Amino acid sequence: MIKQLRALSHWRPGALARQGGALLGWMLLRALAQVATIVLLARVLSGQTYGEFVAVIAVAGFATPLVGLGLAHMVLRNAARDPAAAPWYLRRALLAWGWTIVPLAVAAVCLALLLLPKGLPVIAVGAAVTVELLAASLTELAARYRQAQHRPHSYGFINAGLPMIRLLALGLLVIIAQSIDIATLLWTYTATSLGYLALLWPVVRPAPTSTIASAAEAMPLTSGLPFSTSALAMRLQGEFNKPVLAHAGFGLAGTYNIAQRAVDMASLPLLALQEALWPRLYAQKKPLQQLRRTGAALLLLAAGMGGLIWLLAPLLPVLVGAQYADAIHVLRLLAWLPLLQVGRALLNFHAIHHGYMHHISWACGIGAVIGIFGVAALVPTYGMTGAVCASYIGEATMCVVLLLAALRTAR
Repeated sequence: MIKQLRALSHWRPGALARQGGALLGWMLLRALAQVATIVLLARVLSGQTYGEFVAVIAVAGFATPLVGLGLAHMVLRNAARDPAAAPWYLRRALLAWGWTIVPLAVAAVCLALLLLPKGLPVIAVGAAVTVELLAASLTELAARYRQAQHRPHSYGFINAGLPMIRLLALGLLVIIAQSIDIATLLWTYTATSLGYLALLWPVVRPAPTSTIASAAEAMPLTSGLPFSTSALAMRLQGEFNKPVLAHAGFGLAGTYNIAQRAVDMASLPLLALQEALWPRLYAQKKPLQQLRRTGAALLLLAAGMGGLIWLLAPLLPVLVGAQYADAIHVLRLLAWLPLLQVGRALLNFHAIHHGYMHHISWACGIGAVIGIFGVAALVPTYGMTGAVCASYIGEATMCVVLLLAALRTAR
């Protein structure tokens, strides 16, 4: 017993635990900013205005994963394997970002005008949707570049900076303005995001060509599409229900968003461990043993977290206000979704390791289509409960397709 205690006293956390802890700290800071923003807006705005804002930002999120064709994720993989050529991978991803941002911004604005109910300020909606695409996609690229360099603090700071500066701006707006309508809110959001882009540009600014080493990986423009498709499927699964719910009432979209964001916040420890794990696995020639060992622990953690969310759900209206009491039921229904998401992430890595990234594209494409049809079929009849069911159906479909592909690969 004494020997065990002495051994425990000399124990030091491994690199994965240290990096995961660093990322978790930054993610908690980011989460606090997001939670504070949700609480601030939910308490200050009417249910109608908050629902309008949520629906607009949700539509902007549909096109965000397509900006840059998913090459931000390829920068993470390739730069982690080939650090000397990291600036080359960044330059190529930035080139794809520049080619895709304008057509996708136009498409996103048109989609917003098509999906959202009438009566919203068109110019403010267009500006907010466009700048949300710019800010979210460039933040992703800059953060992945730093993550590939094994700089967790820089990665965390970049991701936390955007919601923090938005919270500061919205807090000042609440203090200054007598009343806040949807147009004022959207313009404030737009201006703040533009300011953050200016701060972020030095991170992704292309290095001089003469200083860039030759790359070991070709990184074709289409190589990131599986990641892009996966992220798009997740966005559609999580956000397509907002404009559909908005047609039944903007208040429903706002209530569902609050429950969904609560699950996202609770999932941060899982996400931090995953983001610390991927660069380590990408750098290994034979990572499957660690994938199985760490993956089992992540699944157990996700199951325990789901039970905790279910138990603590009644506390949610205390934080955001009694008008969102219906979010308790939605939160309890969503509590087990992260378990499926962790399983899908592990299966994604298995496909990437074996070079079958097209399996991810197929799985996510099928899951996204089924999820969209599920929302369209279930939400008009069953409201928020239908939106939850559609999320589980889409996520489970992706997991099943990836699992079948993994079993086929193993044989």
